[in-house]
Amino acid sequence: MICSWISFLWRNWALGTCSTPREGLPTIRRICSSSRSVILHRNIINVGYNVLAGCDAKHKLFVNNDTGSVNDTHALSPMALDAKELLGVESMDILTDKGYTTAKHLDICTRNGITPYSSPKDHSSHHNGRYPMVDFKYDGIQDTYTCPADQVLATNGSIYDKAGHKVKHYKNREACGACPVRALCTTNKNGRFIERSIYQEALDENQKRVEARPEYYRLRQQVTEHQFGTLKRQWGFTHTLMRGKQNVLSEVNLMMICYNLTRLVSILGPEVLKNRLKRLVPGFSALFEAVWAHMNSFLLPPNTYPNFKPTRNTVLTAL
Repeated sequence: MICSWISFLWRNWALGTCSTPREGLPTIRRICSSSRSVILHRNIINVGYNVLAGCDAKHKLFVNNDTGSVNDTHALSPMALDAKELLGVESMDILTDKGYTTAKHLDICTRNGITPYSSPKDHSSHHNGRYPMVDFKYDGIQDTYTCPADQVLATNGSIYDKAGHKVKHYKNREACGACPVRALCTTNKNGRFIERSIYQEALDENQKRVEARPEYYRLRQQVTEHQFGTLKRQWGFTHTLMRGKQNVLSEVNLMMICYNLTRLVSILGPEVLKNRLKRLVPGFSALFEAVWAHMNSFLLPPNTYPNFKPTRNTVLTAL
């Protein structure tokens, strides 16, 4: 089983905010207390909800969704474990973008029968002309790093908290003070030091998987991205009408159910789908017949109504 996740910002009209969208900082919300100030792209900020959604790779159906913080940093394992339980599988692969790549959550996934393929994050030293992390060799037995100048950086064994992440520090102040290539390594007056997550092994294994199977990882774009294109561009679902997390999730769920139903019509055919849904919810047969009557307008041949253009309200009516 393969699942993939994507997050997407849906705006909520008539909301207000007075803060910068940085996680951990308080946000002043004048109307909707559960909304967030979220970076839409680059420096454009909107007030709304960061909606997370998972889809299966075989049929491209929505599996689960949620809305949480301003980014996806702490969303990977909760979403993955929820999908695993919903699907009733013992193991599965997940494909996610860089926003989900967090060492702790990768570790939680692997310990629960979930194999993550999440885009690795770059180290800042790649872009400043100094030695990147890949030039420092880690010794798992000794728990030390060896730098490009062949000096050993050791840890005192303490675990530090950095913005909610548990890390160890590795350094060798004496060796850095007399190092002939120090300018190529660091500008820190105390010398180079390395922060290593206590879950770094999960990060390393994830990177190896992604690099070993690049074509497999690229399936992520085919699994999740087009559903949001359909919802936003074709169906016009560009913003939510409700306020409050649960109300917004209910609205998003309705749209995703509608999307799944239209996909299932294409996969199974209308009659097979109708019969299966009747068996699944026999007590709702009358309601289903009423809903199906509305949905039939979307199942007519394409040229039946050449001038008909579905609107967002039309799609909602089909539910």
